[in-house]
Amino acid sequence: MSSSMASSASQSADENEGFDLLKCSTVQEGKKDAEIRLPLGYRFDPTGDEILVYYLFNKIMDRAMPTYDLIKEVDVYECHPNQLPNGDFRHTADFNAAYYFANREPFDAREGKIIKTATDGGYWKVIDDEEEVLFKDSDVIVGFETVMKFYKGQAPNGTKTPFVMNEYRLNPRVVPAHVLNESIKTKIERYVVCRIINKEVSNQPAIDYGQGLLQLLQKSSAGTVEDGVPK
Repeated sequence: MSSSMASSASQSADENEGFDLLKCSTVQEGKKDAEIRLPLGYRFDPTGDEILVYYLFNKIMDRAMPTYDLIKEVDVYECHPNQLPNGDFRHTADFNAAYYFANREPFDAREGKIIKTATDGGYWKVIDDEEEVLFKDSDVIVGFETVMKFYKGQAPNGTKTPFVMNEYRLNPRVVPAHVLNESIKTKIERYVVCRIINKEVSNQPAIDYGQGLLQLLQKSSAGTVEDGVPK
């Protein structure tokens, strides 16, 4: 395991006692985007811990996820966000966020500012300290969130754009030791989920049913939803 993984994951084994990531992340076989029938107003807007537990961890382990194509696999650091399909920015209540699995880019410090490079016309700059992401109401740190902003041009003199990224990476300390072979360790080190938000997109009205997409899908897999309507 790399030093960056060890240093940022501050939990001890005792702090995770009783927490079984394999068990709590288990979902029934997921659906394709086109197969999901939701009432008007529902939006794909998972919390940070849901992204880490139900999507990123299951992606790393090649296990079932609630849905299979709402989070695409794209090397977002290889392109300007303007090159991403407009149709991907359709999530959250504001219709302005896109979600991607990506290979984590290494940090680079230039003139006291931490940035991540992009190869086509700009760079991502870290604008806040990395934050711990807790699982639900527990004290279990399931991952870490880093917030970045995209600048066009060359660092450190780039121009701000309306694109903001929340990058989520898994805490290796919560992954059961018996599944940590070299392949899984490499995937944990490299794979992240990136939520990219285009701040220029204006808010659009959405109906709030008071229940997230993941909860609805879990009820559907349990047979408590019929034609998109909770029983």
